[in-house]
Amino acid sequence: MMELVVGGQAVRLGPRIGKGGEGEVYKVEGFDCAAKVYTLNDKANREPKIAAMIRSLSQYNSQYAAFPLAIAHQKDGRFAGFLMNLVSGRKALHELYSPAARKKTFPHADYRFLVRAAINVARAVASVHASNCVIGDINHSGILISDNAEATLIDADSFQITDGSRHYLCRVGVPEYTPPELQGKKFGEVLRTVDHDAFGLAVIIFQLLCMGRHPFSGAYSQGEMPIERAIREHRFVYTRTRSVGMSPPPGSVDFGVFPADVRDSFDAAFGLSTRRPSAQHWVQVLTSLERSLLRCNVHELHFFPNGATACPWCKMEQHHGMVLFLRPLYKAAGSTPVFFDVKAAWAAIEAVPIPTPKELEPQFVDIERPAVSDKILNWKEHRNLTAALMVVLAGVMAIIAPAAWFIWLAIAVAGAHRFTRRFPYTKQLRKRYEKVESELEQCKAEWRKHTGVEELLKIRAALENAKNGLEQLPVEMKARVNDYMQNRQSLHLRDYLEQFQIQEAKIQKVGAAKKAALISFGIETAADVTLEKVLQVNGFGQKSAQQLVKWREEIESQFEYSPRTNHVDSQFRQTIEADIEAKARVLRKQLGNGAQILSDAVQNLKNRSTTPDSKMIKLHRELIQMKVDLKYLKERPPVSNVSWKTARPNCPVCNGRMIRRVLKSGPNAGTRFWGCHRYPKCKGVQNA
Repeated sequence: MMELVVGGQAVRLGPRIGKGGEGEVYKVEGFDCAAKVYTLNDKANREPKIAAMIRSLSQYNSQYAAFPLAIAHQKDGRFAGFLMNLVSGRKALHELYSPAARKKTFPHADYRFLVRAAINVARAVASVHASNCVIGDINHSGILISDNAEATLIDADSFQITDGSRHYLCRVGVPEYTPPELQGKKFGEVLRTVDHDAFGLAVIIFQLLCMGRHPFSGAYSQGEMPIERAIREHRFVYTRTRSVGMSPPPGSVDFGVFPADVRDSFDAAFGLSTRRPSAQHWVQVLTSLERSLLRCNVHELHFFPNGATACPWCKMEQHHGMVLFLRPLYKAAGSTPVFFDVKAAWAAIEAVPIPTPKELEPQFVDIERPAVSDKILNWKEHRNLTAALMVVLAGVMAIIAPAAWFIWLAIAVAGAHRFTRRFPYTKQLRKRYEKVESELEQCKAEWRKHTGVEELLKIRAALENAKNGLEQLPVEMKARVNDYMQNRQSLHLRDYLEQFQIQEAKIQKVGAAKKAALISFGIETAADVTLEKVLQVNGFGQKSAQQLVKWREEIESQFEYSPRTNHVDSQFRQTIEADIEAKARVLRKQLGNGAQILSDAVQNLKNRSTTPDSKMIKLHRELIQMKVDLKYLKERPPVSNVSWKTARPNCPVCNGRMIRRVLKSGPNAGTRFWGCHRYPKCKGVQNA
């Protein structure tokens, strides 16, 4: 058992709890602290820096960083290392932002947890900056996260600190978290600033918010583009403010779903300027983002910014065929199943009186039947008077000049014919009638949309779809279980391969930067590795991709399939049951509230004004006037085909083809309306 001397007192080291490139970390027996013991050849050169940190940071014994507390020596007096606060029960940051690792290390985390962790990382960095330190080496393994999303910075002995006139520099760094101006430089010769830290912090935050994607890893069509080069050339792949010659990897989150202040902050951090958003700025921006998150209707662990039109995580899961967040297994063994009376809920919905198509028509109650137009009356009076005069003239001529019978007979026939003459503008009147009727139909359609008629019908159809969906869930459950049993061996193999994470593997010529690029393209475990997918990642040619495939094949060769039921079967079945139960909860809630929602929609529709607008009233009056005029002229109104042919709508439920239907019974029998051609499977109606 190793012993060290701290302040003249011997302390005994317990089990080793960590190991790095510069030393090993042990638990100190009898004390709630840990000891870092250097394994370097020049460890004596570290003592002045540790002593300076202890002097300068004694008042900053922060909960956010494992600062040195006391110098530890060996028994012979040689410098050995230092004591620090014990950080236990926490996991490396990459085990949270990587979806594959998160399912094992943070199985109950949802997206809110990721945002909260990002806030706490920013707070931790702000705390270190407040202590007059610069972190320098910000990276995914130097930050630990607790089950409460709390963040702690480790390897504090590598921080840059100023003691009087002397600068103790940070001599290490990870290229994929290093700002453009420091790429390729020797870290031991560079005086770091908080702006340099701000770049690495922004990368960490981006990875947390975007499922492990690196902001500088994407598709590049002109050859290889390693992450280090992309950073050096300011190629922030997701920016929308400038062209960088690269595009995000397939299936990445749409950068536009984030609020403007988040997007602007990333653009500022990864842009051409070196004045980057501070850690405290990120705390404020991310806190605002956290408050704006909405819960997905499909997956209860999916939360997304309220500016998004749809859940981006559902879309990403569908693209990659992977699970980003594990649903909790609600249905434990022996638990009482949830009872929900579908018939009772549907009966309550059906009891809500839906206005008939006729009742939803605009009411022109204040319009009286008009008199015949003066123009037509004057024309008819003039026609009848002219015809009468011609007949009288013919009679007088017959008496005076009977020999000129062919003249007065012609006048008499012309007069009699004039009595039957049609209105000369009938054709124009009929055309005007068709035009006015068409305009009126268009106005009615706009009126329906404004008053919420179509929305009411959509609500009713959605509730019926929910009822059908809930009734079909047992069938879906059975089908998914059968599908699992048919593909059991391949699913067991995938579960086995998912245990081998690329981030933790030692693969020849696949360093940290290439691993970050692989994760950005959704390749996180051996299960994700295929030659085709790897070749899409920048930095991987045929040879290096084959190396990765060979690694997968070596792991796969060790897989042993067992037909006996095991924990994997139980896990898959519970996952299926959890998915079905999640769907059922959404549908039960929809149906349970359906009657009230439908009733409110009907009431809102009734409360809205049913009085048509002035244009509709004007068109309606003109149409009635023309009907009266045509009837007076003993002309039939033209049969309109506006509603049934030229303006045929699409189904509001399934967007399918609509056909003409007629109510065959009830008080509104004979009413025409558009009905979906898929009736009764789809009962969408419109333009009643």
